[in-house]
Amino acid sequence: MSGQVLVNFQTISQASQDVKSTASNVRQQLDDLEAGVKRIAASWEGAAQEGYQAKQQEWDRRAASLHQTLESIARALDTAAQNYQATESRNTSVWS
Repeated sequence: MSGQVLVNFQTISQASQDVKSTASNVRQQLDDLEAGVKRIAASWEGAAQEGYQAKQQEWDRRAASLHQTLESIARALDTAAQNYQATESRNTSVWS
């Protein structure tokens, strides 16, 4: 069984950049949302304030996890593009 693998390095690299951009946009939107909620929550007291703080901390952990996941995907795409390109260069040099 033989097969052919075609890889477009620029497409993989662009996908990495797109994921990084998405991560940055999500982070900015979440920061903006949090700033707005904090202005409202500043007037809350007692159980309402405590409940908000607990949920905000959970939200922050999950948002950080999402951001880390997106960054990991971007790094994996960068590595894949570099590895494919290095492999192609090595294979090409065999015939030179």
